[in-house]
Amino acid sequence: MKRDIMKEVRYGLRNSRFLILFVSILFLAISAPVMNKVFLPMLMKNQLPGITAETLAQMLDMTQLGSMRGYMGDVFEIGTIIIAFTLCGLLAQEIRDDTLVLPLCSGKRFPAIVGSKLLVFGFFLVLTSVIATLINYLYAGVLFSFDVGVGPVLRSGLLLGFHLLFLLSALVFWGAVIRKPIAAGLLTCATVYGTHIAGSLLKIDSYLPSGLFREAQYFSVVPASSILQTLAITIGFVFLLYGLTLLRLQGLEWNER
Repeated sequence: MKRDIMKEVRYGLRNSRFLILFVSILFLAISAPVMNKVFLPMLMKNQLPGITAETLAQMLDMTQLGSMRGYMGDVFEIGTIIIAFTLCGLLAQEIRDDTLVLPLCSGKRFPAIVGSKLLVFGFFLVLTSVIATLINYLYAGVLFSFDVGVGPVLRSGLLLGFHLLFLLSALVFWGAVIRKPIAAGLLTCATVYGTHIAGSLLKIDSYLPSGLFREAQYFSVVPASSILQTLAITIGFVFLLYGLTLLRLQGLEWNER
């Protein structure tokens, strides 16, 4: 499996997938505090001439915590789309272009092929989430004040990373089912947003991967008592989608395409 992992690392570097994802998420981490400190107050003053600083402070959450929560919202709303369409060809493109046949002919097996994709890009997304969240925390603290400890920030970064790992597993699954990169990206966005909407409406966030994102957004000192349950369920979803992806790949007629 070591060769499969190195293949995915080279793919991410050669096609600038790592660079695109890292720069995009880092941009969201840096832009959120700037928007909260400069652009939103400027916009409000232009729209409402004569507004006082006290009124502006009541209308906008101009704090470190407010900026960090704004960053989390940006990652969910915008970052999900960026990740889904940057990596939409991770498996679907290989199936559509018949390039997945080559490793199969050389003796590779589906568990190693799919597993290496999840390991490499999953690890990268978790690491990027932690780094970007820390940068957002530091930059927002410099612009405002340090209201949150570093412990909750690290935990929120990890929870966000595991939520993105679920996104990645859904993307690989839909890529195997649809075999069309853009369609796989669209269905992945629908899956992620759909679980979030369902969890909010039905009050079942603790039983869905969306619960990780919701908990990450709080930056609470003491995590929710159900967070370990939600984390275990999310990991279970990742393995379930991994297993369904393998079943789908094994059911395809490779010699006839």
